[in-house]
Amino acid sequence: MATHKVRVGITGFGTIGERIADGVNEQADMEIVGVCDAAPAIPVRALIDSGQRYPLYAANAEGKEKLENAGADVAGMHEDLIEKVDIMVDAASPGIPAQNKSKYESAGIKAIFEGGESNEIADVLFNTHANYSEALGKNFIKNLSCNTTGICRTILTLDNAFGVKEFTSLIVRRAADPSETHKGPINAAMPAKVPSHQAEDFMIVKPEISAVTVVVTVPITHGHINSTQAVIKESANRDDILDAFSKEPRIKLFKLGDGFDSNSTIFDYNRDLLNPRGDMYEVPIWEETVYVKENVVYWVQMIPQEAIVIPENIDAIRAAMQTHESAEEAMRETNRYLSML
Repeated sequence: MATHKVRVGITGFGTIGERIADGVNEQADMEIVGVCDAAPAIPVRALIDSGQRYPLYAANAEGKEKLENAGADVAGMHEDLIEKVDIMVDAASPGIPAQNKSKYESAGIKAIFEGGESNEIADVLFNTHANYSEALGKNFIKNLSCNTTGICRTILTLDNAFGVKEFTSLIVRRAADPSETHKGPINAAMPAKVPSHQAEDFMIVKPEISAVTVVVTVPITHGHINSTQAVIKESANRDDILDAFSKEPRIKLFKLGDGFDSNSTIFDYNRDLLNPRGDMYEVPIWEETVYVKENVVYWVQMIPQEAIVIPENIDAIRAAMQTHESAEEAMRETNRYLSML
């Protein structure tokens, strides 16, 4: 049990890493000791040009030179940062965290990994709603992907209220984040093998619920879309389902009739709220898509892929450091400082 603020370092200051850093920085019981990267990519340049709100460390000697040439005040090397923290959150490009793991082991510190890594990297595959207690005190924890995180939130909300026997989800997957100009497709819809990894990972953290996920990648950037049907064990009507969703702080209901007729309108709404980067931590569900027939519940939700896993990353830190013994306590604290009330 940590008796001081948990000292956190971030490896990889990209789309996810910068958001984890800012989310952790909002927590009263945590502090960002520093962030590390290998090159002055756009998020790193923005960090430098805005006055370096976090100390910046270099991943290697070549990276140090590049960062300094971009005007950075480099506080040290990756190894220096590791020596100063209790836990690292490694959000570097896939493959690099696996190479870094030996550094964390040698230093005797804990680490959190992201959805792009193989499951074998960690002691436990993690979702707060599903298996928080299994992650308590673990040295290496891997978070689920953005889609699987969102699916866990909604399915397990229904499971807690009514019991879920099985579900199927069609994932309309965005092709790339807004800044990823090197990715496609441009003019195609691309199916993947069935079941996709989201179902496989879900059943690792919640094996008692049978799952099938189907993925089709399409040329959009602002959010994935999940169309889900779940078989529930107890009878419920549409109002019951909406009530269950509305009571979960990490879910937010929107109405098509209010003008929220697409993923892009929800993205615009969050920009108009002046949310940093237009981010949204909650899972949006369109109310008019919620439908119940006998014991089958249907709904459509959006996955704001850039920010949705941030709360669970913070929960994972709490689990690893054992600052909060229950999922409810951890989520309540994380939600409070991320203003998901």
